[in-house]
Amino acid sequence: MGTALGFDMVDRHVVDGRAERVACTDASGSLTFAKLLERSAALAGGLHVLGIRPGEPVHVDLPAGNDRVIAACAVIRLGALPDDAGVHIGVVDGVPCVRINDSDIDLALVERAGRSDPEPAGTLDPPGYAEAVTDVFGDIVGPLLSGSPVV
Repeated sequence: MGTALGFDMVDRHVVDGRAERVACTDASGSLTFAKLLERSAALAGGLHVLGIRPGEPVHVDLPAGNDRVIAACAVIRLGALPDDAGVHIGVVDGVPCVRINDSDIDLALVERAGRSDPEPAGTLDPPGYAEAVTDVFGDIVGPLLSGSPVV
């Protein structure tokens, strides 16, 4: 039996003793696999509170960097589908936000909301899910699966 892509990208490294290895880095600093797990699970939990479920479309339109990696990992952790329709995660007036039902919610607030109930990684993805996600987030999925940092 396999595991879900979200687990293999982040949780697997923590479970296998590589929690303190750098997972991503940008001008704001670096995140370890442990911190990426904490933050992406919290964001996924916050997105779940907003009603986003597996298979729902979510469009991530953030510039390259740690916020984009966290958002992509959260979307994958939820089992949502990267798509131009539906919920939009992007920058509004210089602030990363989630746009849902014509409301813009600060991404940091959504992450904080999910800290009390972080989203667990799935156990198994539906057929074709990993390929669909990798088509959109290949620059994130590939390095994380191999244990290399996303830069």
